[in-house]
Amino acid sequence: MRGNAKTVPAFVLVEVKMTCVDVLIDLPSKNFDCSYVYSVPAGLENEVEFGKRVLVELGRRVVEGYIVGKAADPKFENLKPVIKVLDEEPVLSPELFQLAQWMADYYMCSVAGAINTIIPPALNKKLLQFVVPLVYEENRIPHCHKYHEFFRRLWENGEMGIEEARRFVGEKELRALDRKGFIYVGGRYSGYRSRKEGDVYFIKDLSQDMHVLQKKAPRQAEALRIIAEYGEVDRKHLDSLIPAESIKSLLTKGYIGVGKKRRHVVEEKHVLTGEQKRALQVIEEALLSGNRRDFLLYGVTSSGKTEIYIRAAIKAIEQGKRVMVLVPEIALTRHLVDVFASRIRNLAVLHSDMPAGERYDTWKRIRRGEFDLVLGTRSAVFAPLTGLGLVVIDEEQESSYKQESTPRYHAREVARKRADFHSAVLLLGSATPAVETFYQAMNGSLTILNLKERIGNTKIPSVQIQDMKAEFKKGNKVLSGVLQEKIAGCLERGEQVILFINRRGYSPVIICRECGMIVSCPYCSVGMTYHRDIGQIVCHYCNYRHRVPLICDSCGSSYLQQVGVGTQRVEEEVRNLFPGAKIARLDLDSSRRKGIQKNILEKMKNKEIDVLIGTQMVAKGLDFPDVSLVGVVNADVMLNIPDFRAGERCFQLIVQAAGRAGRGSLPGEVVIQTYNPDNAVIQTAAKQDYLGFYYEEIRLRKILNYPPFTNILKVVAASKDETCASKAAI
Repeated sequence: MRGNAKTVPAFVLVEVKMTCVDVLIDLPSKNFDCSYVYSVPAGLENEVEFGKRVLVELGRRVVEGYIVGKAADPKFENLKPVIKVLDEEPVLSPELFQLAQWMADYYMCSVAGAINTIIPPALNKKLLQFVVPLVYEENRIPHCHKYHEFFRRLWENGEMGIEEARRFVGEKELRALDRKGFIYVGGRYSGYRSRKEGDVYFIKDLSQDMHVLQKKAPRQAEALRIIAEYGEVDRKHLDSLIPAESIKSLLTKGYIGVGKKRRHVVEEKHVLTGEQKRALQVIEEALLSGNRRDFLLYGVTSSGKTEIYIRAAIKAIEQGKRVMVLVPEIALTRHLVDVFASRIRNLAVLHSDMPAGERYDTWKRIRRGEFDLVLGTRSAVFAPLTGLGLVVIDEEQESSYKQESTPRYHAREVARKRADFHSAVLLLGSATPAVETFYQAMNGSLTILNLKERIGNTKIPSVQIQDMKAEFKKGNKVLSGVLQEKIAGCLERGEQVILFINRRGYSPVIICRECGMIVSCPYCSVGMTYHRDIGQIVCHYCNYRHRVPLICDSCGSSYLQQVGVGTQRVEEEVRNLFPGAKIARLDLDSSRRKGIQKNILEKMKNKEIDVLIGTQMVAKGLDFPDVSLVGVVNADVMLNIPDFRAGERCFQLIVQAAGRAGRGSLPGEVVIQTYNPDNAVIQTAAKQDYLGFYYEEIRLRKILNYPPFTNILKVVAASKDETCASKAAI
């Protein structure tokens, strides 16, 4: 008989031993957002622990669940038992379980779905397959002698390894028994083996008498001598010199430790500006007070926000607290990673592009408390840090912080909740904050810390708006005459150029000049983009591909015309105009293969590239002192999106792109090409006037009752059958 369902308690610490446990069923339905009481067999009492996954019976099904509490004096009889504990160590802490409950409520998903987002994918890897019995009466098993012997062994031992089971009944019959519900075939979670690459041994305790150790355990003494001599020794190298048992004994005794090679930390010589000092002082006072505070570090591009992040993090670590730093995308903020790593020794980087084994290893070490700071992308917000004192979100306005699959969480809001749990300081940083964030700051929910000036002698780049209507009449369809001249001047002086257009491919639209039909994806009903490098048209929603059409499907006309400009078309134009220049393109198409993006950015850093062309990848997070010119090839592309945030995103991208110019000793120039030079968004972006943009945008949103004055919920009905989706949406 199943125990009564009850509300799952939040943040409940449990004892190691218990007779009954609350189990959250791991099924993606809000119907199971409650716990069920199961008894714990005597043989499993030492294994059950909060956050471990277990195998239980739900109705007639065998399912997995998470132990989320201890059942205090259950008043149910004939409780079903926990069949098996599937984890060696807990995968979920009480705090992260409470976070999953909040996410389930706020983002309208199941608690189990939220938990499966929180724990890293590597923890879902199963090894050590086993077989457990689901029937315990001899008269219920099939009439066959080998089945009786098989079940007798199962009942005696409680379970059986998969290889032994196959020897009894064979693979085919084993699966048949599993399907019919006589047995359950599953596996224990084991994750990945610890990776030794980059690991070192180091001294933790040298208080013991070396002479005594030399007599009792000479190989242990030899290992200690080697490590003490060099400070730290490569793990693989020492393993090849010293027996494994000796090293294991030293680790157990706590004489030595194992970890990643410790980074060389340098002292920063940079002198803070007055604005930086004032901002940092306010943050440090909040850290010392231990009170929950939210700050918006609002500073123009190149105003020294990163330096404040680092110094605030160091101050938090000095107080014995841990720090979380979130960035929009690791590949485009690599300089931020490098700067943090050079100043803070115990730093971990965590993001979804890491090899599964390395990510799992890092996650385990974070949980053990080996790192003071975790830096990563959106998913790093779930890092199992304890004692959190500071959370930093760089470029907080970025849309990449929003998860597009269920649960559709926003890392900024999840980070705010984690800061609530720890009474930590939340520091949001941006030159172009999200309108909602700045509205909160203006209303006093956030404290604004202003950085109005660039550091050093660098000046805000000069900006020129170029009307493409007149240029089109001159035959300049891609690059205006002014932009061509400025690129030529930069190349002559040995300076670098970035050209930004937020459209990949060669041509974003193919239209029939006879009937006006646009070539669209048969599955998504959106226009398909022509990609010249592969000679196909591609849907950027579902990746459907097709050969380039020669005639119109609607009217049969052959007058099909490619309209618009993408990164490939810009690259072709630049190569034709400047054949001697070293040119590279950075977009989703050119950087799909691992390492390509990093390679392009390294070449740009080393001045092996003269002109870098790309989408928003080149508009944010890059810091190249020799870039003196930025060209926004078509600003109108970003304005013509059917979204109430189109103007905001256009403004942010133009300002971010413009901020890539003049970051070193060279003066910066920006050319914005547009067919709408009088548009208010483009005008304020050219002046880098965020306040001017904000006041006009917030005025319009209030009139139209858009966020932050209301909440908007998007309901999507999806189906392979359009008629079915249409009916469901009504």
